[in-house]
Formats: sequence, C-alpha cells, structure tokens
Amino acid sequence: DSVASRGLGDVYKRQIFTQPVYHEFKDLQMPTLLLIGDQDTTAIGSDVAPPEVKAKLGNYAELGPQVAKLIPKGELITFEGMGHAPQIEEPVRFNRTLVEWLGK
Repeated sequence: DSVASRGLGDVYKRQIFTQPVYHEFKDLQMPTLLLIGDQDTTAIGSDVAPPEVKAKLGNYAELGPQVAKLIPKGELITFEGMGHAPQIEEPVRFNRTLVEWLGK
C-alpha cells in the first residue's frame, strides 16, 4: 500500500462515518441493483464497536432486503454461500447475473 492509497482509505472511512447515505436510499429514482453475498459480515467499525452493537453489524442477509425495500426501483440479488466479494468468488456467475439485469 502506498501512503496515498492509505490516505484515500482514511477519507472513505471518514465519509462513511460522517456522511451516511442510508437516509437517501428512498430518493434514488433510477433502477438500482444490489448484489450481496449472504455470508458477508463486513462492517466498518465492527473492530471497535461494543459487543452489543457489533452483534447487529454486517448481517447482510437481513440488511439487504431491508435496503432493497427502501429504494423505489431497487432489486436485490443474493449470492448464497458467498461473502463480501461475489464478483471475485464467482466472477462468471456474478458477471452473467449483472449483464442479464442490465439487459432488462
């Protein structure tokens, strides 16, 4: 990692904590596809969260459907048995799924 890339990562982390977009999902008017792995437990800040908060973070099997409902033209596709990066875990399947959705 270069110093510049670590610095950019710090910027992203600050934005995630100081500029949450959750409340803006309802404003998205374009068709929106959410692609998640149902085994993803990634949650920024979970490493410093108290145990009672950490237990609620990163449950994308639960959070994905909730967020998809907030987006007026949102659609959720869940990759069973995959984690944070289905595009890396099964790139052919991921790309086929994405291209099929884009062709709608």
